[in-house]
Amino acid sequence: MEDFKNRVVFFTQPGCPACDAMKPIFAKVAGEIAEEYPELRVGWGEFNVLDDNWEFLESLVPGESGNGTPEFAIFDEECNFISFNGEGIMSATQMKDFVLKNVK
Repeated sequence: MEDFKNRVVFFTQPGCPACDAMKPIFAKVAGEIAEEYPELRVGWGEFNVLDDNWEFLESLVPGESGNGTPEFAIFDEECNFISFNGEGIMSATQMKDFVLKNVK
């Protein structure tokens, strides 16, 4: 198992056009950060809100009601919540800035 210092979680659902639009951006930013900032040890993953449930998201992300996807959250190595972005579609630059601003 990888030893991640930070984790970025992409909350998504099948059939969501905005989620589908974000997937290649998410993958691009994950690759760029891994290559440019390996010392940050950022892990990347998806959370399908239909397979799981919004109650789980609410327990992880304080104040989040799960109003829609795509959404992103950052957690530390002990899975403590760090930051949340519920703005939906972001450019690669916006996503990269959001992650780099919030990882430790």
